[in-house]
Amino acid sequence: MQIKLMVDEHEVQLGCEVLESLVGNLPDEDESSAELFHKLAQSNIAGVREAIARKRVISEETAANLASDSSPEVIGALVSAQCGKLSESALAQIIQRNWTGVNRDIARNVEDYNQSCITAVAKLLADSADPSVRAALASNGRAPKLIVRQLLKDPDPEVRRLAQDTLKGR
Repeated sequence: MQIKLMVDEHEVQLGCEVLESLVGNLPDEDESSAELFHKLAQSNIAGVREAIARKRVISEETAANLASDSSPEVIGALVSAQCGKLSESALAQIIQRNWTGVNRDIARNVEDYNQSCITAVAKLLADSADPSVRAALASNGRAPKLIVRQLLKDPDPEVRRLAQDTLKGR
């Protein structure tokens, strides 16, 4: 993908850093930008894809495509900015990568992923091998009660304590 800036009859090829900055600063209040953002999400530059993942007006299709990205920064931006657009299958794909920081972020806000079965997503997180992910879920007062109850039997004592505290607070 090549991006060129045209000023009257002058053409300038944009470098990676300039392009990342430009894309990050594009306004995203207008739904008509969704098609442009979808195209830019296919860039081979991770910083451009990360900037697109943060845009408010990307389509669910663009969010789904970005969910398979290999960059943790893109996925991190996606899970923090697109809670309402990520399907259960996209979240499952992300969670199965076992990226601790990303999975902790999802666990802390699992109830915000309203395109998905929250209980199914929480179950995937509760099955994580990483106790910090399970702890984030256990301490989430809006996580499904059924899953928090299951964490009362977690092998990690801190996760059990957090789950108990969360259930007491309800």
